[in-house]
Amino acid sequence: MTKTPAGFKRLNADIPEELFKELAKRCIEEGVSKKEFLVQLLEKKLFKDSKK
Repeated sequence: MTKTPAGFKRLNADIPEELFKELAKRCIEEGVSKKEFLVQLLEKKLFKDSKK
């Protein structure tokens, strides 16, 4: 098991296969890793309201 860097939390979730395939497809299209894509998505969704 890998050690999570300081200041980070590990995200572990079971998701439906269809959603995972869509995630992988979008990561390939955008040329980013799954981790980078998820961080961008979470930042966009969680922090968009706080910037208003």
